[in-house]
Amino acid sequence: MRRYLLLAVVAIAAIGAFVGYRMYQRPVASAQGQNAELTVSAEELYRAFNSDEVAAGKLYNDKVVRVSGVVREVGTESTGPVNVLLETGDNLGAVVCEFERATAPALQKGQQVSLQGFCAGFNLDVLLQRCATVE
Repeated sequence: MRRYLLLAVVAIAAIGAFVGYRMYQRPVASAQGQNAELTVSAEELYRAFNSDEVAAGKLYNDKVVRVSGVVREVGTESTGPVNVLLETGDNLGAVVCEFERATAPALQKGQQVSLQGFCAGFNLDVLLQRCATVE
């Protein structure tokens, strides 16, 4: 009886480990092809978070947000994601759109763009992750 119980525990642990590993290795969804839940300008998005972070977080966080604006800067460091900063009218803050290096678009400073990504909140800048360009 103890032997069967031990065998069952080992089998359940192995199945749990396999499922956990598969979930960990699953690719994270990009905003490409997703329908935006909200559409806003970079200035409006930044202003909303800068004036009332809690209310803006309830409205925007964890949703696909389409944002339009002018490219302030494109961060092209050698490793990690490519960050596209959009103008907000505030020199100290921006809307940061994070792209995987393999899917990052070729954007230029001063270019008018429409991007979408999953809103991840506010920490001096508004962060959109797993972004994609909008045609």
